[in-house]
Amino acid sequence: MRTEHNNRRSTSQVLPRIYMFLQISIMLLLSYIIFVILTGLGVPSKLLVVALVFANLFTLNKIFFKCKSILKRNNFMRKFS
Repeated sequence: MRTEHNNRRSTSQVLPRIYMFLQISIMLLLSYIIFVILTGLGVPSKLLVVALVFANLFTLNKIFFKCKSILKRNNFMRKFS
C-alpha cells in the first residue's frame, strides 16, 4: 500500500503547476515593485521595461523548462511502473 501512495504522489501534476503559478505571480509582483521604485528614482522607463522584459523572459524560460523536465520524468517513470 505504501508504494501505491508514493507512486500516486510522484505522478501528481497539481503541485508543480501551483508552484509554477506562485513563482510567476511573485516574479510579476516584484517586477512591478522594482519598476515603480526605479521610475520614482528617475531611471528612464523604456530602459526599465527592456531590462525587466529580458529578466522575466529568462526566468519564465527557466521555470517552463524545469516543469517540462518534471513532466518528462513522470511520463518516463509511468512506463516502468
